[in-house]
Amino acid sequence: MWGKHDGNRPGHLASAFHWSADGRDGWPASLAAGIGTTFPILLAASLGQLQLGLVAALGALMAGSVRATPAATREHSDLASVLAVIVIAAAASVAIAGHGGWTDAALVLLAASTALIGGYSQPLAVATGRFIILLVLTLSIAEGGHSGASVAALLGAGALWTMLVTQSFERLFADAGAAPVAAAPASTATAAQKFRRWRRSIAQLSGWQFALRLTVCLLPAGILRWFWPGHHLIWIALTVVLLCRRPLEVSPVPVTQRMIGALLGVAATGLLAYGSLPALPLTVILAVLAGLAAWFRPRNYLAYTASMTPLIILLLDMGRPIEPAILVDRLVATAIGAGLVLAANHLMTMFLRATARASDRYACEVLRL
Repeated sequence: MWGKHDGNRPGHLASAFHWSADGRDGWPASLAAGIGTTFPILLAASLGQLQLGLVAALGALMAGSVRATPAATREHSDLASVLAVIVIAAAASVAIAGHGGWTDAALVLLAASTALIGGYSQPLAVATGRFIILLVLTLSIAEGGHSGASVAALLGAGALWTMLVTQSFERLFADAGAAPVAAAPASTATAAQKFRRWRRSIAQLSGWQFALRLTVCLLPAGILRWFWPGHHLIWIALTVVLLCRRPLEVSPVPVTQRMIGALLGVAATGLLAYGSLPALPLTVILAVLAGLAAWFRPRNYLAYTASMTPLIILLLDMGRPIEPAILVDRLVATAIGAGLVLAANHLMTMFLRATARASDRYACEVLRL
């Protein structure tokens, strides 16, 4: 299970450390990620508003999934989709922030309902997946006291800037080692056909499995945050939404990769940013981490997590001193979140198998009548 087995099939740990030879995201993507993340910080720091620049830089991170494709209309569609999701997520997080236990209840309801709606089509599944992650990220910002309009504007501006830089770099350095990204074939199904297919899916348990797993994981995350409000346990919810994928896997390799990567990332954060960092060293560190994250993303999720974890921590803390207790809280929260996802996946798999066996037995009994 954990080593090599079944001939050429890697085991769990071997898969976690496997390095992909994927040609996407060469050095131009890394350079674009570094520029996209750090320019808003430098601009805001020069105006004496470092925290605003860090919010915009977080928006830059959110735009990392948008790739340049051969069709310009597809690029514009992706860009508009990401900006719309950012604005909606920021508005929703500001609306639910600051209400104690009701905030966590609203988060569970929004995440579950959005996950259910995402089954309508593949583009909507991608958009709703982004929304759920952005909702948790922007909620942590909104609870820090930032106004809703400024959060949405800064996140959107950072995302727009980074997408434009990334697409420009990918065109300018098209032959610099990065493989072209082909546009996915457009669906030929009509809206009515998609709706009928979605309605049939939610008539079965399998159509609800993603929403149910999110609910099972986010509910205890909210309860723990309610009982221990001073321990930065929003990180449990963030871990859950990052690891809980729409396809159901019993023991997903990304859970192991994120656990190990988070451990390395938290340790790196402690070494890089013990206490308060001046604006320029902080910007350099963020630029390097953003570039590394862009490089690692298609190659190994463990390495990507190890570089992205300190990047998110530094941005969410808005330049404030990072104490060892905060890092310990986030490491513990990551372990709890990963454990919740593993448990939810396992329970859902068992339940689906049990219902399938019961359905088969019922069908056999009907045939005998």
